[in-house]
Formats: sequence, C-alpha cells, structure tokens
Amino acid sequence: MKVHLGTVTLNVNNSLKIYNNLTQSDAKIRTSMERLSSGLKVNRAADDAAGKAISEAMKAQIRGLETSNRNIRDGLSLLDTAESGMGLIIDPNLARMRELTLQAANGTLTADDRKMIQTELDAIKSSIDDIANNTEFNTKKVLSPPTQFTPGESQSTAIDIVFFIDDSGTMAEEISLVNAGINSFAENLSQYGNVNIGTVSVNTSKPGTLSALNNDPKQVSDYISTHHQSEGGLINVYDQLVDFAPTGEKASDLGYRSNSKKIFVILTDTYDEASNHATRETVAQTLTSNNIQSYLFGINFYGGDASAQNQFQSDDAYTFVNQIYKPQTAADVADNISPGLTDAIIRDAELIEEAIEPIDLQIGPNSGHLLRIDLYDCRSEAIGLTDIRVEDYSSAMKTLDQIDQARELMSHRRTIYGAYTNRLEHALRFSENYQLNLTTSESRIGDADIPKEAQSLAQNQVLLQSAQAMLSQSMKQSEAVLMLLK
Repeated sequence: MKVHLGTVTLNVNNSLKIYNNLTQSDAKIRTSMERLSSGLKVNRAADDAAGKAISEAMKAQIRGLETSNRNIRDGLSLLDTAESGMGLIIDPNLARMRELTLQAANGTLTADDRKMIQTELDAIKSSIDDIANNTEFNTKKVLSPPTQFTPGESQSTAIDIVFFIDDSGTMAEEISLVNAGINSFAENLSQYGNVNIGTVSVNTSKPGTLSALNNDPKQVSDYISTHHQSEGGLINVYDQLVDFAPTGEKASDLGYRSNSKKIFVILTDTYDEASNHATRETVAQTLTSNNIQSYLFGINFYGGDASAQNQFQSDDAYTFVNQIYKPQTAADVADNISPGLTDAIIRDAELIEEAIEPIDLQIGPNSGHLLRIDLYDCRSEAIGLTDIRVEDYSSAMKTLDQIDQARELMSHRRTIYGAYTNRLEHALRFSENYQLNLTTSESRIGDADIPKEAQSLAQNQVLLQSAQAMLSQSMKQSEAVLMLLK
C-alpha cells in the first residue's frame, strides 16, 4: 500500500494556513472588543503613535478651554458685581445728592432747612462709602481695591547719593564690608531712578579725597578700594557735610544734578572729632534747607570674623539723620545696606507710586492669554466728593460741580466695565466654539467608529468560527492518513 507524502505535507500546510487565519481573526476580534468597550480607537501608543500624541495634545487644550470658560464666566460675574455697585452709587445716591443740592441753592430755604439737607447729604456720602467698601466678589473688594507700590518715574528721577567715609586708621575692615554691598545697593535703587554715587573722605589727613558723582558702581567701588584705604587721622564729619551740600563751597567738586534727590550716607565708627565751624544744629539746618535725606552707618567691629559684635556708641552725635544703621555683627552689614538702606531711601525720597492692583483673567488655554481688568476706587473721596457743603448758594454750586463730575466719572467707569463685559462675552463665544471644533477633531482621531467596529467584530467572529471548523476538518484528514499507517 502506498501513502503519498505530498498529500500529508499538503494537509499540514493547509492546517498552518487555517491556523494563521484563525489567530488573525482572534486578534482582530480582541481589538474590536477593546475599542467597543472603551469607545476609543487609540487605546495605546502602538495603535497609532502619531495619532496618540496629537490626541493627548488636543485633550490638554480642550481641558484648558473648559477651565478658561469658567474663568471668563467668573470674570463676567465680577464685572456684573462691580457695575451693580457703581449703578447704586450713581442712582439713587448721586442723583439724590444732586437733587438736594439744587434744593439747598433755592433762596426760599432757611439756615435750619439747609442744615437738615446737609445732614442727609452727609448720610448719602457715607452710604456711597459703604457700597464701595462692601461690594465684594470672592472676598475681593472691587470698588475699594487694595493698592500696590510700584517704581515711580524711574527713567526721569535723578538720585545723587554721596557716601561720607571715615577712612581713619580703625576703619579698614568696616570700609571693605560696606564696599562689598555697593553694587547691589546701586542695582536695587536703579529701578527707581537714575542713580549717581560719589564719595568724600572725612579724614583730616586725606583732604581732597573724593569721587565725583557717577552712575558706574564698579568705578565707585574701585575708587573706595584704592583711595579710601584706612589711614591715621581725625575725622571731620560736620564740616564736610556742610561744605559738600548743594549750597556748600565744595558742592561743584561732586557735580550734583539740578533737580536730583540728594542722599547723604555717613560711614564711621565714632563721633565727629575735628569740625571747626559746623555744629549739629548747623548740619541739621543745611540738610533741611537742601532737602537732603541722610543716614548713618555706625559700625565698629573688633576682630575681622563675621561674628564680630558692633561696638558703635556715638548715636547722640548724629541726631540729625533720618535713620541710624548699626549692624549687630559684621555678617549683617550687607543686609543693612541692601535691602535695608535701599528701602529707607525709596520710602523717604518718595520714589514709589501707589497704584490700584488690577485683576488678571486667564481667558485662554495657554500662557499669555490674559485680560487685565482695571479696578477703580469708588469711595466718595476718590470720586471727588471732598467738600460737600450747602450752607449758602456759593457752596451749593461748588458741591453741585463736584457731584456732576463724580457722576460723569462713574458713568465713564461703567462704560469701561461695559466694554470689558463685551470683550469677555466675545472671548467666551470664541472659546466655546474653539472647544467644540477641537473636541470634534480629537474625536475623529481618538474615538472609535462604533458601527464600523461592530461590523468588524461580527465579520471576524464568523471568520473565526469558519477557521475553527476548517481546522477541525483538516485535522480529521490528517488523522485519516495516519489511520492507514496502523
């Protein structure tokens, strides 16, 4: 009996092909079932690497847009709250004040009648303040907002600072400590004005040792290092302060600018030892008449380490200065110069401006998508109601002018808030439309096509069943051949 091996091989090959088809159908079924159960076409990066990255980026944008939409609605609510408070200030309060003022201007009223009107006007003014102080959104006062301090006219304010340096024999360590902080001192002040710094030695053994005012901190620092080295001698502080003041005989050596703010900083470890013609009273008068802000660094350290304690005890000799700085240890000198002395100069020389802090709304999904809302102080004094009196016709007319100007100002501010509201409503519509379109685009990439996946599942289930049946049939054929060999 002959058994053809070709027949056996053919059956094996058929079985392998059938098995391959079966595994492929099974894999497709599992993929379809995963997509149908999750609703997503891309469940892992392997499904579509580029599509997955694009989908995740779009999802981040979509969630950002959802948040920005909430932010915009919060902004609209804040504006509604503020505008409502403004509306109440305008009508009935300012409207009633105007009505009463016109009534008080009438010559038929007596003095007692005007006093009664004045009482009501004062009450309405208090009511305006109450509305402004109590109108809040999420605890933020929107009609009496907090203030922040900002640099003033930083590019035009000239600041001339003169250091009067005691470079006598006991000051070597102290001079180096102060010199180390000059750069940061000048840098921090420069944002508030155009800063020039000069130096003058108060050591009687070093006459003429001075650095004219200039705006290069490094040059000043180098001059201190090379020319203000400690050397034995008595100190002459009072005379130097008077002589180098803008009205003094040596002022031209420093080169003051005409409209600059003048600052004197005294660096010493002791009292004035050798002044001939100036007293504390003379110095005080000179500083006052020249509108000079003055400060003293009293530093006297025994020992060169950072923990050396300050032994300065001559406060009474410098009662004319704005402030005396006595760093506790050598390590504290730098902080006493900047921000310590810097902050004092900024405050005393009025180099800052008080501004109302605005509100920034994040109205987009990415960095920089901001809309700044300027808040306004609507309290009575802030809107010009400073002198409300109606005891006679003249005062009533002045009060009427104040009220009319206040109404015009408040109406203008309401117009600005109306423009903000329109801007936010436009932004909200754009954001919602952007979110809708982006969601649709992301859905095309990441969401499963349910009908297509259901059709694929059904098709592959039929193919799987067919492959299982054909594999079974192929195995029976092979078994029949094997039976002939028994």
